[in-house]
Amino acid sequence: MDTTRIILVRHGETDWNASGRIQGHHDTPLNAVGRQQARWVAQRLAREPVRALYSSDLARAFETATIIGASLGLTVVTSPRWRERHYGAWEGLTAAEIQARDPAQYAQWRTRSADFAPPQGESRSQLLTRALAELQTIARRHTRAMVVVVTHGGLCYGLINHILGSVDGDRREFTFGNASMHTLEMTDKRWSVVSMNDIAHLQVVES
Repeated sequence: MDTTRIILVRHGETDWNASGRIQGHHDTPLNAVGRQQARWVAQRLAREPVRALYSSDLARAFETATIIGASLGLTVVTSPRWRERHYGAWEGLTAAEIQARDPAQYAQWRTRSADFAPPQGESRSQLLTRALAELQTIARRHTRAMVVVVTHGGLCYGLINHILGSVDGDRREFTFGNASMHTLEMTDKRWSVVSMNDIAHLQVVES
């Protein structure tokens, strides 16, 4: 069977991550913690037969990917399709600030409706459509290979939730840490989730 493995990597930490601010398409850079996290990811992936490296074109993802690429000897290929969900007018705000400014829209957002979009933003279904299209393109391009994609937490969540499917009464709320890894496989045109939110490479053991 032809199996393609794609490892999704969430970018390292930014100051906005640390303060709980929604980033969306806002181009925030990694902070010092995020750069160290990216180096730990690079060390972990150096043991794997990675054939290609893709990334969102936003700074926090691209910088993470560049650090990984330097370790693996791979050039980073960027695409805006790997960007985080666009949150429009909400970018730069915390959840508490959104709730205070617009409680009705905040409540609608928290229902996790696939068709809800923030003002001037993007819905979950729109995010999933572009992410799936790019995922399928890369899988066709790299049959029987291992590929790394550096992207964002919301996009990782959308793809994994889609692949796992919904269960009656289920209301999944995954929390994916910065620099976490999520492994997907496609075999005979069917996707599966091998692992998610793998952060073993971030655990520092003091001797």
